[in-house]
Amino acid sequence: MKRTSVVGAGMCAAIVIAAAPAKDPPPIANYWMDVATTSGFGAGMTGGGRPNMSQVMQMMSGGGNSVGHTIDLRLASKTKAPPGPKADHWIPTGLQMGPSLPLVTPAVAKEEPVPTGMPTQWQQPKGRMLIYWGCGEHVSAGQPTVIDFSKLAPGKVPPGMASMASMAKAVSGPHSAPGFGHWPNDRDSRAVPAAGSLLGAHKVAGNYSPDIGFSLAAGQDFMPGLGFREGGGLPSGAARLNWQPSAQATGYALAMFGSNQSGDVIMWSSAKTASMATLDYLAPAEVKRLIAAGTVLPPSANECLLPAEVAAAAPAGMVTMIGYGPEVNFAEAPKAPKWTAKVRYKTTASLMRGMHGMMGGGMDGDEPAPSQPQQQQPKKKKKFGLGDLIGGVPFP
Repeated sequence: MKRTSVVGAGMCAAIVIAAAPAKDPPPIANYWMDVATTSGFGAGMTGGGRPNMSQVMQMMSGGGNSVGHTIDLRLASKTKAPPGPKADHWIPTGLQMGPSLPLVTPAVAKEEPVPTGMPTQWQQPKGRMLIYWGCGEHVSAGQPTVIDFSKLAPGKVPPGMASMASMAKAVSGPHSAPGFGHWPNDRDSRAVPAAGSLLGAHKVAGNYSPDIGFSLAAGQDFMPGLGFREGGGLPSGAARLNWQPSAQATGYALAMFGSNQSGDVIMWSSAKTASMATLDYLAPAEVKRLIAAGTVLPPSANECLLPAEVAAAAPAGMVTMIGYGPEVNFAEAPKAPKWTAKVRYKTTASLMRGMHGMMGGGMDGDEPAPSQPQQQQPKKKKKFGLGDLIGGVPFP
């Protein structure tokens, strides 16, 4: 009787397995198109001409009209590329970059030996890192997290560092495949015209993937610049950070990296917890999840107060923000498509905190600050400061 039951169970299992539907084969090719807008400090450094000091100061404070566009194209195919791989992305005339962009297959790079151990000149850092988080006039209880590198044993992860890890689930897209091509590349790395538009028909054709075709319509062009700026301070010492919301944005996040004269490194995030913001592409569903968790600001936000304690701890610092954008997905067919294409969007901006006051106001109706005679201040050794950031900017 028991043997009959076992045989019967086996037959039922076989029937279930036989009835299971076959899975659709994966696409032969996947195409990723990353579309970015940059404004503020970073955008003015890629305009093709060297800005004067006035323009630099405007860009550092978030002012000026500098907006830059970039696109990153990646074609990944399961079909192995032939000896002469070739692929092109045929673009709309409105992009103002000619008929097409070449998707070049990178040469196989020789792997360099991975160094082991610490560099011979490496020295244990002796400063501190102060970690803050949250928008508001004042920080919440328990801040900052202090990491004292001088008291840290070599090779040990600093306490509090793990909590800084981003909560976001980011996807980077393909970087290699049997058939692979990308743009920009060594053959063509032209700047995208500021007035260029992505709207219209796009086609990707090559000798190692099926032809890919899709069109971008209204609302699927480059996202606008954020107009990110300092909006002045509050009596408490908190600093206003303002931006112009984008209709395409799904959410926003900000982060700051700065220092003080004591040599402390200051890190701050707009998240409600100690986790740092992910300043890169995120899927709309992931952004919605992070908004609910308090890690990302909602798309309706247009201001974040940098807490007074953070503003006092970091007189100089770079503040960066992102407006996460939508995604547009295309496929050759509803089922078992030969190809898929994904277009992702983001808009980012940066400013140097403190430039608003150094420029004597002039924004949002502020009165110019009275001039003050310069006084000699005793020099203190510091590891990072405003001058270090300015000096490290690679002007064209």
